Amino acid sequence: MARLRADVSFALVDAVIITMAYVAGLTARFADGLGSTLDWWPGFWRILPLIVIIHLAANVAFGNYGHVWEYASVGEALRVAAASAVAGLLIVSVLFVTHNGFEMRQPIPISVVILGAMLTVVGTGVVRFRSRVFSFQRMVDQGTSVRVLIVGTERPAAVLARQAPNLEPPLDVVGFVGIERSAEARRLVSRPVWSGVDQVPDLVRSYRIDQVIVATTAPQEMLNQLVDSCSSIDVALRIVPDLNGLLKGDVGGAIRNIELADLLPRPTVDTDLAPVARSLEGRTILVTGGGGSIGSEIVRQCLSFADTTVIALDHDETHLHDSTSLWTATGRQPRLEIADIRDMEALDQVFDRHHPDVVFHAAAHKHVPILERCPEEAVKTNIVGTSNVVEASRRSRVERFVLISTDKAVDPSSVMGASKRVAEMLAQAAAQQAPAGVYTAVRFGNVLGSRGSVVPTFIRQIAGGGPVTLTDPRMTRFFMTVSEAVQLVLQSTAMSRGGEVFVLDMGEPVRILDVANRLIRLSGLVPGRDIVIETTGMRAGEKLHEVLSDGPLSPSDHPKINKAALGLPDADMVDAEVDRLAKLAVAGDRAEVAATLHSLARHGARRLTGDRETPRSVAR
Repeated sequence: MARLRADVSFALVDAVIITMAYVAGLTARFADGLGSTLDWWPGFWRILPLIVIIHLAANVAFGNYGHVWEYASVGEALRVAAASAVAGLLIVSVLFVTHNGFEMRQPIPISVVILGAMLTVVGTGVVRFRSRVFSFQRMVDQGTSVRVLIVGTERPAAVLARQAPNLEPPLDVVGFVGIERSAEARRLVSRPVWSGVDQVPDLVRSYRIDQVIVATTAPQEMLNQLVDSCSSIDVALRIVPDLNGLLKGDVGGAIRNIELADLLPRPTVDTDLAPVARSLEGRTILVTGGGGSIGSEIVRQCLSFADTTVIALDHDETHLHDSTSLWTATGRQPRLEIADIRDMEALDQVFDRHHPDVVFHAAAHKHVPILERCPEEAVKTNIVGTSNVVEASRRSRVERFVLISTDKAVDPSSVMGASKRVAEMLAQAAAQQAPAGVYTAVRFGNVLGSRGSVVPTFIRQIAGGGPVTLTDPRMTRFFMTVSEAVQLVLQSTAMSRGGEVFVLDMGEPVRILDVANRLIRLSGLVPGRDIVIETTGMRAGEKLHEVLSDGPLSPSDHPKINKAALGLPDADMVDAEVDRLAKLAVAGDRAEVAATLHSLARHGARRLTGDRETPRSVAR
């Protein structure tokens, strides 16, 4: 009944508009003074009810009632015009039949019908689309509206602009920015269109923009340029990731803050894993640290290879449990094993149960400040634990062993970095000693979003309202997404001949201050205004700048993977020093452990064999 009452009210308004349109048409017909309207008015009033009925019937037939016209599109506008056109043709037909068939005097001129139908289109259209015509002005009048600039000029941008007044809070769309620079001046949804994202900072300042919303399929380079260009201005950045959802009407839910992968100041690397798949298909793959950030992604990607059996080993059952949702998306699940790599007997039992062909060793302690205070624990896990996994792999005659290392192993200043450099030496020593199999290490920098790293810490601080804390605004780090890192790790596995330390190309180092600023902006906030950044000072063991190698790098078969020219260490020396470190760690003399560890990591390289070729035992 409510809808019927609304439609009847609409029809009554239409009847008034139709009457006024035809009256105006008859008046205009004789406005030149060449004829008189007096002779036509009696016939006009007699036929006017029929004219109104025909127009209303056409509106009903074309579905021009029962709409929420605020969201109407071009299709609805065409139906309004078509209804008036058809009604005009019907009226002309009635006049023709009555005049010629019944030899009756024509009640009104045909030109009046044409003018009346045209004016009816204008009048009924204005009534129906008034909310669309005045929506932007109405939005500007609201004190709670947010002034936005939309990046994009395609249909999703127009849909967002048209529905902007109905969001909470309402958006006041000031204009649009096309991602391609062009001299062509245009307007979209009655708002100006500027060309080129390089103009965004000036537009933000000139038009007092509160938010910039990306509503187009934006290339990564453009997003990086946009984030960088807005780094010094007071504006929030947001994005519409689901353009299809936007076109279906999911406007509020579709707009989000720009996310983690948008932090990289370079395009993400996506490699062809087909050669890797061929080398791993049908293999049994063991991943230590399988519940960690890197390990769980290695498990996920290995599950996608045909006929693989994947074992995820971790000493923390919570990490394994939390990773199951990530693996579920592959349609498969790995076999789970709870064991500590410090426990040689437990490792032997795992290897005896599964007989792995390939081992990815990702288990490690990694937090620099904590390991500075507890160096013996770094030795027990990162060195003794690695030695245990290497020994179990040698006894099981695995085909390939891959150690996940870090840029902190280069000229290490921290206990964590020193322990990982010694772990690399263990893998290189095994490449010489193992009776079969390929042993190698892969080194890369910070992984975006890895558990406990700087990015999740910043995100947590931002969510709590700040402040965001960093140790030194000059500090730089290499960054890579976890998916990128694991793809390149798998590529290194397929290329290895044994004894190499592969180094992933991670692009240029990034200032941690820039990461903090980007994260705040990509959260829809403004650094300094919404979130304060505080400097706390460098912690023990930290470097101002990390490097991926302290010597020259040689190319590999993959453009994003290089090899560090480290040579091969004296395997017997490595074994002896590791035994000594293990005893010191058990004794608990932290100062002696740290000193011995750093000495081995920094100076042990001087006792290299000099043999930079593939060991003969591996070449077989």
